Amino acid sequence: MIEARNVIKRYGSVKALDGFEMSVEKNTVHAIIGPNSSGKTTAIRILSTAIRPDSGEVSIDGISISNVREIRAMISVVPELQAIPDNKPPRKLLEGAGKAAGLSREEVKYRIDVLAELMGIQQYLDKKVVEASRGIKRRVALSIALINDASVILMDGSLAELDPGFSAYFLNFLKESRDKTVVLTTNNISLIEKACDSVTIIKEGATLMNESMSSIRGNIGRPGVMLRVSPINIPKVESVLKNQIYANRIQVGEDYLLIEVDDYLHIPAIIRQASAFADVYEARQTLISLEDIYNAFIEPST
Repeated sequence: MIEARNVIKRYGSVKALDGFEMSVEKNTVHAIIGPNSSGKTTAIRILSTAIRPDSGEVSIDGISISNVREIRAMISVVPELQAIPDNKPPRKLLEGAGKAAGLSREEVKYRIDVLAELMGIQQYLDKKVVEASRGIKRRVALSIALINDASVILMDGSLAELDPGFSAYFLNFLKESRDKTVVLTTNNISLIEKACDSVTIIKEGATLMNESMSSIRGNIGRPGVMLRVSPINIPKVESVLKNQIYANRIQVGEDYLLIEVDDYLHIPAIIRQASAFADVYEARQTLISLEDIYNAFIEPST
């Protein structure tokens, strides 16, 4: 449904995206996660056709994003809070968005009623936005994005300041509709585990992992050991452990190796093997989680 291949985007001498790659299945919820300034917002802006990549290929439903008119008819971008006028009530904002989408007055009225109930904003519909909290304003922004019933919803930090329970409920509602593809940026690992179908981890504009949550869940909860060694020794230790019969899947970070094992009893053998070829600064027994996988990729060397 959504494909990005070897995307590069520069701002002057800075590469906001540097070989970014992503694959998103149709009618799923996909998260882009990474540290600040990793390129998450740039990726969303390219998908929304707000900016163009310097090189690489990006398509939605087989259509290149260079076909701006076709792509914009398929997508909806959740507006940033500062783009929402404080002096208007949500009903007027939704009516304006519906009219801009070419909907009839009757259809707009129906969709406003449905969205107000879904978002829990009925009591705020006719009050000025300035009278509502930032959380309610976020819900209004989500409603504006959904009014035109687009098939692709793009959210850049759009769930910030919302109750985690509501965020999971909202994303699961979109999944159950079976006609929405959602791409969002967030670093809320718990929300990703509860509501997302796949995830892309990026750092410094490059994709480190693009994988389905079903595949990731196959490793989550299994025993493992996190080894911290000098970055210069990572390739050697990884090569050695790949030949260790007790080591299963190995995730490699900047100064981490996260090794999955069948049983905790095998961890001392893994540590001894790694220590024979490098100084092990830290060895931590763990049940592998998405956060462990993320940290193995993202945490800087110390």
